[in-house]
Amino acid sequence: MIDIAEFHKYGKKKEVAPPTKKEVWCYTRVSSKEQKDNYSLRTQMESAEKFAKEKGYILVKTFGGTFESGKDDFTRKEFVRLLDEVKKTKNKPYGILVYNMTRFSRSGGKSISILNELIVKYNVNLIEILSGLSTDSARGLNELNRRLLEAEGDNIRKLEISVPGMKAFLRDGNWLGRAPLGYDHTGPKTADHNRYSSVQKIVINEDGLKLKQAWQWKLEGVQDIDIAKRLGKLGLKIDNKRLSDMWRNPFYCGLMANRLMDGKVIEGNHEPLISREIFLRVNEINNRRNKGYSINKLVEERPLIGDIQCFQCGNKLTGYLVRKKGLHYYKCQKCKGVTINAITKSLIPNRTGAHELFIELLNSYQIKPEYLDLVRTQLEKMVSLNNNSSKKEEALYKKRLTELERDREGLQERFAFGKIDEPLYRKFLAKIDKDIYEVKEKDQFPEIDISNFKNSLNKTIDFIQNLSKYWVNGSVDVKKKIQRLVFPCGFYINPYSRQYLTPEVNQLFYVTSELSRVSEDLKKNSPLK
Repeated sequence: MIDIAEFHKYGKKKEVAPPTKKEVWCYTRVSSKEQKDNYSLRTQMESAEKFAKEKGYILVKTFGGTFESGKDDFTRKEFVRLLDEVKKTKNKPYGILVYNMTRFSRSGGKSISILNELIVKYNVNLIEILSGLSTDSARGLNELNRRLLEAEGDNIRKLEISVPGMKAFLRDGNWLGRAPLGYDHTGPKTADHNRYSSVQKIVINEDGLKLKQAWQWKLEGVQDIDIAKRLGKLGLKIDNKRLSDMWRNPFYCGLMANRLMDGKVIEGNHEPLISREIFLRVNEINNRRNKGYSINKLVEERPLIGDIQCFQCGNKLTGYLVRKKGLHYYKCQKCKGVTINAITKSLIPNRTGAHELFIELLNSYQIKPEYLDLVRTQLEKMVSLNNNSSKKEEALYKKRLTELERDREGLQERFAFGKIDEPLYRKFLAKIDKDIYEVKEKDQFPEIDISNFKNSLNKTIDFIQNLSKYWVNGSVDVKKKIQRLVFPCGFYINPYSRQYLTPEVNQLFYVTSELSRVSEDLKKNSPLK
């Protein structure tokens, strides 16, 4: 009988080939700038280099090296960059080194899904440095998945302990996190040890005083892009998005909004930069301007798009073209029947187009020739009165500025002779500097030169008298500028009565039309007539 051993050479063995790839990458992370425990970036990087050397790996790329919360994976820029690099690179690494699975993620099931994609789809392993475990074995994969779920559990337990305390901290009127732009923050929960204090204190700084002026400009109708430019000239660089965020943040009027408070707004302990009335007025302006559809493309035949609004719901009208007729229309997408033709349909009675109606509206601001000299004289008087008032205010401001500068010198002298300590000195110095800044801001408008004003006034009156002509003959860009100059918040159309409603009119056009109207009324009611 033939011995079975003769057949062993035909048996099949499990192939356990050592990895041909020796290249590995590394990902490091800490949760905050201040983390200095065993998870510090330096510790993680040094451990990765030592581990790679011992195992014979070649460490070719590193990711992370910054503070990013592990709670939400796809808000971490470096983590996302790591995953993107794995997906697009041709020479994929054998594995990714992480000091501890909590450094990889704390999102539990989500992170397991990401890990599975790395292994199955891209053939990239995850290797934990502390334990030496790797996903290249079933036992290692199972254990590392368990640790990812455990990391999520740790986060949940921490929140269960910390959230009630955070809510109580908020209810007491304190702020969580870094104070918004324009404020200095000292307290028990500040990142900078130089700003540590047992009691939280949030005060307006120099940038805050500049932002206070920005709110006033917003009320005056200045666009965000121009406000940003003005602030830049004052030494404060800020973009449109950050300005937009500021307008909606009630912190600036002394209130606080936080997700932990379930939609409630809390009274803050900090000093408000503006009043609540100003905050609401600014947001009312933004709501009027942002309501309805955003217009990305200007159409020459429909220049009112973006400014013309529905009289029923307030939404901005959209436009469309009926190609068979070659006619353009404005339409409300929400309200049935709110549609108006752009130009007059001559064959249909009572169908004056939106453009002709708008030309009539612009013509209503013309000044009758017999009242031109009267309007011109009255505007000159208004400027003269304004100059006289400005001179009086300037004298008061200069007097106040002199008093404040005297107080500042006195305070410095007392500090120099040791009569007051440094904390008290700095406290009162900041207050005096703030008052000086505010006085200088108020006293920044120069006197209007009457001779130059007369020349400008003649050009302005000519523009008012020919407003509709400039609109008709101008390009679509010129038309838009005229529309927003005269009606900063747009205008409403009633297609049934064929009338425009204008909630806000530029003060110049309003004043000149009112002067003309009042003069007409006086003439009609004159007893000498």
